[in-house]
Parts: sequence; structure tokens; C-alpha cells
Amino acid sequence: MGINQSDDSIPPPKNELPAWSSMDECLETCREKNDNFYLDAFMIEAWIGDVIGTTVAHYADNKSGQRHLQTGVAWTAWQRTFGHAALSDWPHLLNSLMRFAGYAGSQSEWIAHAFASMSYEDRFAEDESERFSPDPSRESEISAEFLTTKMHAMQRRLSEWIEAIVHWSVHWKAAVVPIAFRQGEEQRELVDLGLIQKCYIHLSDEGRKWWQFRHEDLAHRFAGSPDWSILGQAQSFEKFGALSRPDIDELTIHWWPLLTRHEWTDRDMCGLIRNVVKNPSAYPLREDKEFADYRKKALGLVKIKDRRGKSAPDGLPKGWKVAYAKIGRLSE
Repeated sequence: MGINQSDDSIPPPKNELPAWSSMDECLETCREKNDNFYLDAFMIEAWIGDVIGTTVAHYADNKSGQRHLQTGVAWTAWQRTFGHAALSDWPHLLNSLMRFAGYAGSQSEWIAHAFASMSYEDRFAEDESERFSPDPSRESEISAEFLTTKMHAMQRRLSEWIEAIVHWSVHWKAAVVPIAFRQGEEQRELVDLGLIQKCYIHLSDEGRKWWQFRHEDLAHRFAGSPDWSILGQAQSFEKFGALSRPDIDELTIHWWPLLTRHEWTDRDMCGLIRNVVKNPSAYPLREDKEFADYRKKALGLVKIKDRRGKSAPDGLPKGWKVAYAKIGRLSE
């Protein structure tokens, strides 16, 4: 603890959501707590899990240079999971998403990150049409149709940010733990469980409960199968890899929703990245064309052909403040 730092300055640990193994267990929690939020949380976890599964499968099934990421799969998954909800239910879902973001765990952190990105977009939007929150000064003019339109835009944008966050997580993992990207979803489950087992001692009580349930389920499913040995291989795995330019990869992937929304050119994106990374004159930032080739082949980020923007003459395209606010560099 630092000098003059009191215990009051340390935020209390966040609560964890229960490690449900089935919908029935989730519904039991709802009854015990007299709170249907937990059913929403269960479905939110399913939604994000769907996005993760689709992204991992895309990496596993396609070699570098043949991938196409951040194409709207999170919004499609949202519609699969929550498409039955009436528009009148959306405010309730939004409230549940915000509660979900307050819990411990990577998925909750991702939701919080997505909300923070949207908050920056609201704060630094250059015109009203780009904001998700209605202007309170025009409250008397706000109609139900207007709110519905805003809510729809908000949910869709949240999906785009979540997709970027999941993409970065999977992209990093594909380089660092390539064993996790075997062919076959069940084989990948075994690898993930084995990798988690390496860190079992550091898991929370809920994490251990979840691991135990998955271990018993997979042990029963793979009884007598030679594939069961994959779990042991993953547990003893030591040949970890690394990304060659993680700073560039992370920024490009996380800023992609800004590029697509504001139609940045590769010169715009490349220029903004050069300002904040080490070795800004090295590969793949030496030329705009080089960067364009890199983000397409290495990151699977492909532009829509009929949407060609115009480079900002001052190097500061629309939305640049959001990009720098996200990484704490706006003040510079």
C-alpha cells in the first residue's frame, strides 16, 4: 500500500455471478433471490459465448489471410438470443446489461468496456445524430418512436464494440496458445479446460465449481475416447507464442468500429496509430498501403468496397477523440 493511502481508497471486490450449469439452476437462483435479472445474465453469457464460439471457429477454420472478422456476428447473435423481446422490454435489457457489467469476470469487463466506448462516443460526438443518449434539453420533443430508434442504435453499437473486444481476445489467444485452435469444437473445449486446469489454484470458488462441472461433463462424454488425452496435453502445454506487433493489432481491432462508422481511410487509421506506438516508422506502418495489406491479411479486417472515405487533411478524422480517449491519450 502506498504512502497516505487508506483502506477506504481501495474499491471493494466485485461479486461473481453463480456458475450455472443449466437453465434450471439459473431459474432456481431467480426464485431464491426473487430477481429475474439472473435469467437475463444467463442469456447475456450465452450471447457473448455465441460470439466467442463463432470467432474462435473462424480462426480455427481459416488461415491468416483468409479471415474476415467484425462483420456483424455479435448483432446477429444478439438477435438470436434476444430477438423475441418486445421493444418495450429493451429498457429492462439495458438495465440488466448495466448490472451485468458491475460483476467480476472477463465477460462483465467486456460489457463495461463496450459501455465506456459508447459513453466516449456520446461525449465527443460532433452532431446529435451520432449520439445514443437523447439531448435532455429537448426532453419535451422526445417521442416513443425517437426513443425506440435510439435504443435500437444503442444495442447494435454495443454489439459492434463487443465484437471488437472478443476479436482482440481471440486474436491474442490464437498467437499465444495456438493449441487452443484445434479443429473441432469439442476438441477445443478439452484444450480450454486443460489450460484452465493449469491455473486451478488461482480460480475463485465459482470458477472451480464451473471447472468441476465441465470436467465431469467432458469426462463422461469422452470416456474411452483417445481425444481425452488432449486435456492432459493442454495442461502440460509450455510452447507459448507471441504477437509481433501487439500494440498495432490491439489498436486496429479496437478502433475498427470507429473506422467503419466514420469511413476512415487507411491513412487516417495509420496516422492515428503512429502517434501513440513505439517504432512508428517500422512495419507495418511505413506506408498506408502496407498497413492496409497488414490489417486485411493479419487481422482479417476487410473494408466494404463501395464505402470509400476521404482522408482528413489534418490527420484528425471524425471520431479521433473517441479513439484517443479509449486509451487515455486524448489530453496529449
